[in-house]
Amino acid sequence: MTQAVAMNLYDVLSERGLVAQSTDAEIRKRLEQPVTAYIGFDPTADSLHVGSLVPIMVLAWLSRCGHKPLVLVGGATGLVGDPSGKTESRKMLTREQINANAEAIAAQIGRVVPFGDGPDEATLVNNADWLEPLTWIELLRDVGSRVSVNRMLSMESVKGRIDSESGISYLEFSYMIMQAYDFAHLNRTHGCTVQMGGQDQWGNIVMGVELGRKLHDAELAGLTMPLITKPDGGKFGKSEKGNVWLDAERTSPYEFYQFWRNTPDAGVGPYLRYFTFLPMERVRELETAEGRELNAAKEVLAYEVTKLIHGEAAAEQAQADSRKAFGASQDVTGDSIPHETIETGDLGLVRDLLVRSGMAKSNGEAKKLIQGGGVRVGESKVADINHTVGVDDAPNGYLLLRVGKKRLYRFDLSGSA
Repeated sequence: MTQAVAMNLYDVLSERGLVAQSTDAEIRKRLEQPVTAYIGFDPTADSLHVGSLVPIMVLAWLSRCGHKPLVLVGGATGLVGDPSGKTESRKMLTREQINANAEAIAAQIGRVVPFGDGPDEATLVNNADWLEPLTWIELLRDVGSRVSVNRMLSMESVKGRIDSESGISYLEFSYMIMQAYDFAHLNRTHGCTVQMGGQDQWGNIVMGVELGRKLHDAELAGLTMPLITKPDGGKFGKSEKGNVWLDAERTSPYEFYQFWRNTPDAGVGPYLRYFTFLPMERVRELETAEGRELNAAKEVLAYEVTKLIHGEAAAEQAQADSRKAFGASQDVTGDSIPHETIETGDLGLVRDLLVRSGMAKSNGEAKKLIQGGGVRVGESKVADINHTVGVDDAPNGYLLLRVGKKRLYRFDLSGSA
């Protein structure tokens, strides 16, 4: 632990490309001593997806560098919805849904970030505990009197919504005040002096720094991380099937592994920096790989991130099954490969099976995949949108659907095990 405390968090994050902006020009000097810092997560779903891995990794580095992380779940702000980076308002959730989601995502964060009472262990806080008891008059008097509407209107997150077709509701407009109050409250109750978040949270963080100064004469600071994109500039964290979730029920460890294994060449180095704890010497070695060595580097990336989220056993199983399925043996019988048992009577149109497997979201999408020449049953290409399959297409007791070079799904025939 002594070595970890000696590391300057700012240097660690900078070397890994995880620093975008800071409100404090002396942030590196500030981080030479232990601080308490927080990152917030709104529990709008019962699972986080890989887009949340950057703040989770930063929380873990906070701990490893000897600082005290606060993990804030927005039990109150989740009822409102953050307009930052959004073009329309979020679906309203009930308190029961919010509380259940908060518990679920806290457990996911706990796989990577150690929770406990120690000076460098994380503490879980829920802003419903202090925001819900506030009365309207208290909020207006103590907070509203210290917040400039002109300042709020100048924030990019608000301007973007005002200029959009749907506009912005007063409910969402108030979100910035609630988050600013979170920072001021955590400073008073936990000695928190630093807030961290994605680059889209810059306006909210600045408001919190200003409110903390006005309310408590506190010297607060904010640090943002870059918003991660794919090498082609597209949105990070989505596969052909949609969001890549941290919940194994939503995205299986095998599918999770494959998402990282299929990283575009240009993404290998940055993703190794962002999403693993590998020493930078090893990262630099891997990110310069070419040819077959580059594929090996992708395997390291996939294994490390899968191990981080789903554990060593799941990572090893996913890696072994992936190697067999896409290697010389073409063995697709591994348990972690997406599969289900099907009655022979349910075999039929390939396009229906594509939808059932989740490799196509709709019948129309399934037809397009077939027409595009990207669908195979076993090794045989499917050319007809009305192509059907039966028992003869499953000589080994299973039917294998392939979409492109990297996606597959196995239907095990009932009674063939």
